[in-house]
Amino acid sequence: MTLFKPAIALMNHLKYPQKFLLISLLFVLPLALVMNLLLSEINSRIDFTQKEIYGNTYLRPLNQLWQHIPRRQLILQRQFYKDTQSFGQILHSQSQELIDLQNKIDQAFVKLTNVDRQLGKVVQTSDKLQDIKFAWLSLRDSQEFASFRNHDALLEQLDRFRIHIVDFSNLILDPDLDTYYLMDASAVKLPEMQKLLHQIMQIEAEVIFKKEISNANKEKLIACISLLNNYNNAIAANLERAFNNNPSQNLRNSLNIPLRNFVVSVSEFNAYTNELVRQENKFNFTDSFYRQEMESTLDDSFTLWQQVVDRLDELLTYRIQGFEQRKQFILMFVAVILIAIIYLFIGFYLSVMRTVHQLDIASKQMTSNGAISIRLDSKDELSMVVRSFNNVAIALRESEEKYRSIFENSVDGIFQTTVDGKYISVNPALAKIYGYRSVEQMLEEIVDIQSQLYVDRDRRQQFQTLMDANDTITNFESQIYKRDRSKIWISENVRAIRDGNGKIIYYEGTVADITQRKLAEIALEKANQQILSLNNRLKEENLRMSSELEVTRKLQQMILPKEQELSLILGLDIAGFMEPAAEVGGDYYDVLQQHGRIKIGIGDVTGHGLESGMLMIMVQTAVRTLLQSEENDPVRFLDTLNRTIYGNVQRMSSDKNLTLSLIDYEHGKLTLSGQHEEIIVVRKNGTLERFDTIDLGFPIGLEEEISNFLAQKQIHLDLGDVMVLYTDGITEAENESRQLYGVDRLCEVVRQNVDKSASNIRQAVIEDLRSHIGTQKIYDDITLLVLKQK
Repeated sequence: MTLFKPAIALMNHLKYPQKFLLISLLFVLPLALVMNLLLSEINSRIDFTQKEIYGNTYLRPLNQLWQHIPRRQLILQRQFYKDTQSFGQILHSQSQELIDLQNKIDQAFVKLTNVDRQLGKVVQTSDKLQDIKFAWLSLRDSQEFASFRNHDALLEQLDRFRIHIVDFSNLILDPDLDTYYLMDASAVKLPEMQKLLHQIMQIEAEVIFKKEISNANKEKLIACISLLNNYNNAIAANLERAFNNNPSQNLRNSLNIPLRNFVVSVSEFNAYTNELVRQENKFNFTDSFYRQEMESTLDDSFTLWQQVVDRLDELLTYRIQGFEQRKQFILMFVAVILIAIIYLFIGFYLSVMRTVHQLDIASKQMTSNGAISIRLDSKDELSMVVRSFNNVAIALRESEEKYRSIFENSVDGIFQTTVDGKYISVNPALAKIYGYRSVEQMLEEIVDIQSQLYVDRDRRQQFQTLMDANDTITNFESQIYKRDRSKIWISENVRAIRDGNGKIIYYEGTVADITQRKLAEIALEKANQQILSLNNRLKEENLRMSSELEVTRKLQQMILPKEQELSLILGLDIAGFMEPAAEVGGDYYDVLQQHGRIKIGIGDVTGHGLESGMLMIMVQTAVRTLLQSEENDPVRFLDTLNRTIYGNVQRMSSDKNLTLSLIDYEHGKLTLSGQHEEIIVVRKNGTLERFDTIDLGFPIGLEEEISNFLAQKQIHLDLGDVMVLYTDGITEAENESRQLYGVDRLCEVVRQNVDKSASNIRQAVIEDLRSHIGTQKIYDDITLLVLKQK
C-alpha cells in the first residue's frame, strides 16, 4: 500500500469529473501518441508511393524525348551520309520526317514543362529542364552540316536528367518485390537497352555508308551485343520475379506477351548483329531488312516500357488506396473505441453519482429516523459500498436501539447537562437514584445543579475546573441531596463535548450510587486501624523470633566442622560447604575424629526453618554422643540414633525426618551405612563409580524401629581417589528454564578436576552450580563434602 499512497492522496483530492478527466487523459495521451506514430508511418508510406507516381508521371514525356531525339539523330546521320554521296536528291522527304519528329519533340517538351510546373519542386528539376530545353532549341535551329553529332550531348543531358528523377522519386527504393522489379525495368534496364540499340544502329549506319566494318566497330558491336544480351536475360528474369511476387497475380497476363515479343526481338536482333560482325572488312550489304529489325526491336522496347509503367502506376495507385483504406479503418476503429470509452465513462459517472445521490438520501433518512435501505443493480465495488452502508445503517439502528435500551434500563444513571448547570436529559435509573418518581419530575424540579444537588456548594465549581483542564474526569466522588434531602454518595464519570471551535457545548456521563461502598470504606478504615495495631504487635513478635532464629543459625554454623579441624585429619584431604535456603537450614554434615577413628556424616532434614535446624542440631549432638560412647557397629549406631531422634520428634509433635548416611574411615577403607543420596567416587585415573544408598537404611525419625532396614557397604580409596557427598539441593537446583543441575553434571565436574585438591574441587562444583542457577531463586539447602585420599 505504501507504493499507492501518492495516487490515493491525489484521487482523494479530486471530484469524480476530475478523476474521469485525469484517467481519460492518461488513456488518450498514449493512444494519441501511438495513433500519431501509426498514421505518420502510413502517411510516410503514402508520400513515398506518391513520389514514385510523380516519378513515373515525369518519365512519360521524358521517355518520348528519349524515343524521338535518338531517332532524329539517326535520321540526320543517315541523311548526312547520303548527302555526302549525292546532294539534294532525297532532301524533301527526309525534311518532312524531321519536321514531324521535331513537332513530336516540341509536344513532348510542352508536356514535360506542364508536368514540371506541377512537380518540379518535388523532384527539383526546373533548372535542369531549362538547360535541356535550351540545348534542344540550339540543336533544332542549328544549320551545321554534321549536326547529328551534337545530339550526343543532349542525350547525355537527358540520361542524367532521367537518373536524377529516378533518384528523387524513390523509384529504386521500392519495398515490394513486384513494383521494385517493374521500376528496375522502366528506370534502368529498358533505357540502357534502348541506348545500346541506338548505338548499334549508329554503327550500322556508318558501316552501310562506308561499305566496310572496321575492327574498332566490331569491338563496339561485340560489347554492345554482350551488354544487350545480359540486360535481355536480366529483364526477363526480374519481370518473372515480379510476376511471381505479385499478390493480385495480374501482371503476367498484361506483360507476358510484350515481354516475350521484346525478348525474342532482342535475341533475333543480336543474331543479325552477330552476322554483321562476322562479315569481312569490305563487303556489300543492304540495310533495309536489318534496319527494319532494329527499328522493330526499338519500338518493342518502348511498347514494353509503356506497358510496364502503366502496370506500375496501377500497382502504386492500388497501394495508396490500401494505405488510405487502412488509415480510414484505423481512424474509424479508434473513433468507435473512443466513443465507446466516453459512453462507458459517462455511464460509469452517472452510475456513481446515482449511488452517491442515494447514499445522500439514505443519510438524511438516517438522521430523521426514517427507513434506511438502498437497492442497487450494479455488481461492482460501489455495490460493496452500498451493502456496507446498508450494513452500517442496520448496525447503527440496532446499536441505537441497544443504546436506547441501555439508556432506559441501565442500573447506573446517565445524564447530559449544560455548562451552566441544567439537565438536558437523564435516564430513569438516575431519577431513581436521586429519589424522583420519573425523569420528567427530575428535569422539572432541578434547575440549578450547584445549589440544589451538591452538599458542598463549591463541588460544581471544582467539577467545571477539572473539565476545562482535562475534558474527562473519572471517579469524581461527591455527597449529594436526594429529593427528600437525605444524603448519598455518588461517583461520576464525565466527558466534555466541544464544538468545532473547541468551546464546551455540554457534559455527558454516568452516575453510580456508591453510598454502600463509602459506608464499607468507613468500616474498613476502622478495621485497618485495628489491623495496624495488630501488625505492630506482630512486628514486635517477629523481632523476638528473628532473634531466636539468629541464635539457632549461629549455633548451627558453630557446630559445623572448621577448616582447622579438617586439616588435622590424617589420610584425607577434606573440604565442606553448606548454604541454607532460609535463615536456618535443614542440611547436616560433620566430620568427627575419636581415638584415631573418623566418623563422617551427611543428612538432609525435610523442610527448612527453625524446626529443621533444631533437628539437625539434635542429630549432630546424638552422633557425637554415640561416638564418645565408642559405639563401633554402624548398624547399632544408626539404630540408636534413630530411636533418640524419633523420641524427640514425637515430643515436638513434628512431622520432620531426615535422610542420613554415616561413613567410618580407617586407612583408606570406608564403611558406608544409612540411606541418603548416591555416593560419588572418582578414581585417580578418572574412572567414575556411583554407590546407591537406598538399601543401606531408612529415613531417621520416621519410624521407631528401623534395624531391619539397616545395612553397610565397604569402599576402598587409593591415593588420589576422590569421594563426593552431597544433598539434593545441588542435584535438584533449577535454572531459569526449569532445568535441573543433575547428578551427571556433578560427576563430570568432579571428574574433570580429580587431580586438584579437595578445596579446589569444592570451588569448581560450587562455581559451576551457581552458573547453572543464574538469577533463579534457590529453593533448597546446598551441602557438599569432598574427600580425597592422600
